[in-house]
Amino acid sequence: MTGQTIARPVRIRGIGPRSLKPVMVTLAPGRPESGIVFNGRIRALARNATVREHSTCLGRGRNWIRMVEHLLAACYGLGVTDLSVDVVGGELPFGDGSSARYVRAFKKAGWVRCGGKVRIAQLTGPVMVEGPKGFIAAMPARMLHINCLVRLPGKDGAQFFSGRIAPAAFERELAGARTFGPGPAGWSLEQMRQRLRLPFQLKREAGLVYPRRRRFPGEPCRHKALDLLGDLALLGRPLRAEVFAFQPGHRLNLAFVRHLERRLQS
Repeated sequence: MTGQTIARPVRIRGIGPRSLKPVMVTLAPGRPESGIVFNGRIRALARNATVREHSTCLGRGRNWIRMVEHLLAACYGLGVTDLSVDVVGGELPFGDGSSARYVRAFKKAGWVRCGGKVRIAQLTGPVMVEGPKGFIAAMPARMLHINCLVRLPGKDGAQFFSGRIAPAAFERELAGARTFGPGPAGWSLEQMRQRLRLPFQLKREAGLVYPRRRRFPGEPCRHKALDLLGDLALLGRPLRAEVFAFQPGHRLNLAFVRHLERRLQS
């Protein structure tokens, strides 16, 4: 398998979800076998990652880039292996809370083969990591297939998504799935919508904030699968596995990736 990058630079502006200030990210062609590199020095790898305020962050010391998972999911889903990412403002634009904006940016920039070899992560046996509320397990397979089950409070109850990760399927079934969560304390739904400049209405149900109208059946579960895919990108190479995730979240996802690293090195 050879590496793939974008044909030309593309820039995205928006509002940072934590600072609520203008931020900007520039995506540019990456060098062969460089991987995904943020601000010229931080590789998108598990050893450079942590979880803060319900999002995945990359950095070192006091310098962290927040909410990288939606971009990384788009890279994984579309097969972009080498990319230069320059972030101004310390966090990536929120957009609509999905990967759709990054998919549009990649399509605008175009894809090219950049040469170099891409190592594949191929399991030789089952692996599993358990967390306080859920687990992630994987079995050897010929390509990545994600099965995700979540149990939500309120009337939505259990939701399930199962899908093969390939560019067309990713764009059609996962990329547009928007985030949800408790929302900032003390904010009304209209304040959240206006401050994040969201082009849709919100609703609150059982303590969580969702888009009022769903783009997909089981959109929250699909977003959990999207987040998992973005965190799996921190392995630094494509994974060939059948993945089963129950109640995944960024901390559990990152623990699973680090466990995979140890298994692949043994």
